Amino acid sequence: MKNRFFYGTKPSIKHFRPEEFSRGAYECTQLFQSKNGTPVMISRNKAMDIWKVECGFSAVFFGTKAEALAYCKGRFFDADGQAV
Repeated sequence: MKNRFFYGTKPSIKHFRPEEFSRGAYECTQLFQSKNGTPVMISRNKAMDIWKVECGFSAVFFGTKAEALAYCKGRFFDADGQAV
């Protein structure tokens, strides 16, 4: 069990930009959050047309952005806490 103490406001994904999560061959295009507030990244491969949804240590790959967004619909939330 991890105890986290936040002095001030609790961190949220509103303060992050997608470019901060780009690394290697993948460019992050959108950020969502899971039910417990962890960031969820939708990234595009720079060389090939492959899309990746990363949540924690898990990654799921898709052929199109529409498929990746369809996977996120109902599972994740935007920065305001509204369902995608």
